[in-house]
Parts: sequence; C-alpha cells; structure tokens
Amino acid sequence: MDGMQNWTTYLEAMRNRLLIVKDADSLISVLTDVKNIPIALSTIEDVTDGTGLSMSISVICSEVKVVGKVMCLVSDDMFTTVQLNLDTVKKISSKISVDRKGVVMKLTLKNGAEFLLMFHTDLMDEEE
Repeated sequence: MDGMQNWTTYLEAMRNRLLIVKDADSLISVLTDVKNIPIALSTIEDVTDGTGLSMSISVICSEVKVVGKVMCLVSDDMFTTVQLNLDTVKKISSKISVDRKGVVMKLTLKNGAEFLLMFHTDLMDEEE
C-alpha cells in the first residue's frame, strides 16, 4: 500500500505543478520531472507549414524528453516522433481536463498555431 500512496502523492504533486505552468521555462522544469504519466499532444486545428501543406497531428506517449528547449515526444508504438521548440511558445494556459482525469495545456505558438498537451494524472486501475 505504501508504494500506491507514494504514487498517489506523486500524481497529485505533478498535477499541481502542471496547473501553475505559464511559460516555456516552467514547462521545461515540469517536463524534466514527469515520469510514467501518459501524455498526448495534438493540434487544435489543421496546421500549415507555410508551403500550403495543411495537416493535423496527434501523438500519445508515456515519456517525454527535453533537450535544451526542445520537447520530444515519441509515440508508444515508436512510429511517430514530434519535436517542438519551446522557444516558439508564446502563451501557455493550464486547466483540469473535462473528465477530471488530468491536466490540459493549451500551447499558443508565436506563429499563432495552437496545440493541446494533455497529461493523464488520474490513478489508473490496476489490472491484477
């Protein structure tokens, strides 16, 4: 039970830290401490790369890496990798998700693109 209590305490602490993220530096600080929490990154609407190519992305992973100011998400199936230069983030707003199972961050980039970064911080049912 002690291990479960520690995990619950960790998830609650991470949720509280995620909710106060307001800029790229505080996001980097939290991301370096996130361990074993499912994370999803998706576009809010189709994104254009300036060449006319329009696309939407969504990636789900259980680990995020930060190198310098670049966030790297590798999907759990190892098929999709998304890198986001956090220097391009203009604004971050965090809130509890609608289903209350995690934290949703809206990242607004300097070019106007918006992404959702979602962290599942609810206790997952043990399958034993």
